[in-house]
Amino acid sequence: MTTGGSGHWKWISAALGVALAGGTAVLISELRDTGEPPATEVLPATLPTSTPPGEQWYDLTAHEPVESGGGQEVLPTVGIGKQSYPRGLRGSGVAPDNYRSWLVKGRCSRLSVWVGKDATSTAGGGAGQFVIKTDGVEIATRQASAGDAPQHVEIALADVDLLTLQDVRGARDADNAWGSPRVYCAAAPGE
Repeated sequence: MTTGGSGHWKWISAALGVALAGGTAVLISELRDTGEPPATEVLPATLPTSTPPGEQWYDLTAHEPVESGGGQEVLPTVGIGKQSYPRGLRGSGVAPDNYRSWLVKGRCSRLSVWVGKDATSTAGGGAGQFVIKTDGVEIATRQASAGDAPQHVEIALADVDLLTLQDVRGARDADNAWGSPRVYCAAAPGE
């Protein structure tokens, strides 16, 4: 190839830019310094038509629990301390009614949630306990009192079929709150 062939390189760059931008692959079969554009063959790209499903975050409050004690309610926002969280649960019943369980069928790897006392609760005192269970076994517990800062809980889930969020409070205690409870899963809970 001669040094005066810069026009050929511009042609190749332009052809590659146009062909690749159009979603096709370009095979350059021969480069020659003939003064003519290089011979090319355009092949269809072998791009997948859809991306295989991967893990993503799922909001637990957007999915129906398989079991519920009736003492928790879903809220569009929940306040814990001075923080506000999109979507949450408020436990206003008395134990053991404050629980919800979701079927995750071993497809989830993590749980992430904020816990503490509900900032809008009419009762002002008391301590609350937040219990996370997998397949009926307690794996994590947190305690919070009115005025405490929110606590972030992140739990690894492995081979779990049933995930339960339960909170315990006395009848005169401030309501408990679960802020933005979500799971990282290959498929939505309960599906």
